[in-house]
Amino acid sequence: MAVEPVKFLLNQTASTKDNQAVEAPAFSLTKVMAVVAPLLTAVTALATSAIKNVSFSSAQITTMIAALIAFLAVTASADVLARGIATSADKQANGRLRMMRFSTPLKGQLAKSGADEDVQVLAASDADPPEFLCLRADESLSWHPASKVQIS
Repeated sequence: MAVEPVKFLLNQTASTKDNQAVEAPAFSLTKVMAVVAPLLTAVTALATSAIKNVSFSSAQITTMIAALIAFLAVTASADVLARGIATSADKQANGRLRMMRFSTPLKGQLAKSGADEDVQVLAASDADPPEFLCLRADESLSWHPASKVQIS
């Protein structure tokens, strides 16, 4: 089975869709760097062999290798973190893709551990479980499960 290079780099192949924890369709820098690193090594080897009078000490060679490995590690870490953040944001947003705004706010009570709080219900979402967007007395907006809001 042939894999399309663009789908592979975008993590959109059938095997990656089923088995990945990070689902964001971001461009995978880790895979790009894995392809580019050997090419860059070959180009560097050709360039240094063309320059005959340059000699590097073992400390300089070790430093260059450590810098390359550090660069690859930082790039791979940044890629995975960025795609993880994108996946998390996508999963949090998907619960409220559709909502219904009420033309006139509804009066309601928000169940709390102490006394119930008077709120105005501005909208309802199709999240699982359903949620209401409540405007509290301090004028803050927050989503609450429908089970905690009593509309009067």
